[in-house]
Amino acid sequence: MDGQRWLPLEANPDLGLRPSWQFGDVYGLDPELLGMVPRPVCAVLLLFPVTEKYESFRLEEEAKIKAEGQEVSPDVYFMKQTIGNACGTIGLIHAVANNQDSLEFEADSPLKKFLLGSSKLTPAEKAAFLEKDEVY
Repeated sequence: MDGQRWLPLEANPDLGLRPSWQFGDVYGLDPELLGMVPRPVCAVLLLFPVTEKYESFRLEEEAKIKAEGQEVSPDVYFMKQTIGNACGTIGLIHAVANNQDSLEFEADSPLKKFLLGSSKLTPAEKAAFLEKDEVY
């Protein structure tokens, strides 16, 4: 991810999302804190620091998958992150793409157009498609 970098995603309810779409903060994974999260929930995005321990685990998992393969349902939308600072955006794309049956899009939604245009691509091709998309 040496090339393109984005500004971090802003958690701002006034940015023009449809009223039926909401983002809420989760203050912890304890039952009483999870009880404060409005329902229903389509997805949860976790924000955490990339530590040496995490990076080591990620590399081990990547090597294991490369050696043994991995079976993933074709119904799961996944793309690689190749743009620096875009982890929140990629997380949101994953959350929305994997919950399209539960969410409504505006008729001219750029995100819906992106998902339709990239749905049959490999994870790496989806990343390249996002890098080249003029809307983003």
